[in-house]
Amino acid sequence: MTETRGSDARSEGLTFPCRYPVKVMAESGARSEVLTVVRRHAGAAAPEEVRSRPSRNGRYEAITVTVAVETRAQLEALYVDLQRLDAVKMML
Repeated sequence: MTETRGSDARSEGLTFPCRYPVKVMAESGARSEVLTVVRRHAGAAAPEEVRSRPSRNGRYEAITVTVAVETRAQLEALYVDLQRLDAVKMML
């Protein structure tokens, strides 16, 4: 079954299932929290699917996790739960 998305900028034009890079800007040290939420929605990410780099001043960390997503609802639920983390400041 293929599901497409039309209105949400994060998944506009996507065909599901797909691999999707989830990008999060969070406080430094929040990587394990972010990965826990990702794991709950999309399973454990392989080490090569997780990239991170600290901000210039070290207060924040940009985290990108490429995940397998089956449906738009799964992707939206992942973003909702990430947004609930106090340490998450921004998502792309």
